[in-house]
Amino acid sequence: MRGRKKPEEPQEEGSPAWMNTYGDMVTLLLTFFVLLFSFSTIDAVKWEEIVNSLTGAHVVAITELDPNMPDSPDQSDKFVITTPAPAASPSPSPSAEQSDMNVSELKDRFDELYERIKNYIESNDLGYILNVEYVDENTILVRMSDSAFFDSGSARLDEDAKVVLDQVCGMIEEYTYLLQVIRIEGHTDNVPIRNALYSDNWELSMDRSDTVRKFILGVSEINPGLLVASYYGEYHPVASNDTEEGRAQNRRVDFVIESVLKN
Repeated sequence: MRGRKKPEEPQEEGSPAWMNTYGDMVTLLLTFFVLLFSFSTIDAVKWEEIVNSLTGAHVVAITELDPNMPDSPDQSDKFVITTPAPAASPSPSPSAEQSDMNVSELKDRFDELYERIKNYIESNDLGYILNVEYVDENTILVRMSDSAFFDSGSARLDEDAKVVLDQVCGMIEEYTYLLQVIRIEGHTDNVPIRNALYSDNWELSMDRSDTVRKFILGVSEINPGLLVASYYGEYHPVASNDTEEGRAQNRRVDFVIESVLKN
């Protein structure tokens, strides 16, 4: 037994075991440096998307500098951020009806819209809740009293008010080719509101104007691009807030209808 030789240890086939560890380490290092390089490279498209999301508009352009150009600025970065000139907005093309009418005819048709709304108010004795007047020759104002259209402190339209609005919108719809904008403006008095729905008069006036906008879109074919909902709270009164009668006049929703002839 003592004279026997110890069996030789089996020889490893292929590369030594330590080479596997070394190869893994080199691969990890390579991956690490590739990752660092990717962080240091600006993706022009992604960068523009980030800037646009923060500003809300396309206001920047990213250009790669050519170091061989004599006009290239002396910068360490190879990218430069510039602000491009805004593109000119194309003028809206006139409708077929507008194309066939001159200024005088457009004005006559706008006057016809005013007369139709006025006659509807008078023939249905709606003067206590609805009023129409000219702001200027190219702007019609239709004023709605909130007392007949909304519950106190609420933006929910009364059912009878919906009938009136439906009729008025039907008339306006026939003349939309004459119009460039319909502003729906919400107004309140200066009495602080106290309920669970609204924290102040701003919110109430905003909700009422938007409620009217949504109703118009639901009952008519008026182009949504013509509608603008805005709110003023208590800050555009038409009467004194010192009396109940004045406060009632201030609680309103106005339709400001502008002709295409309006500058």
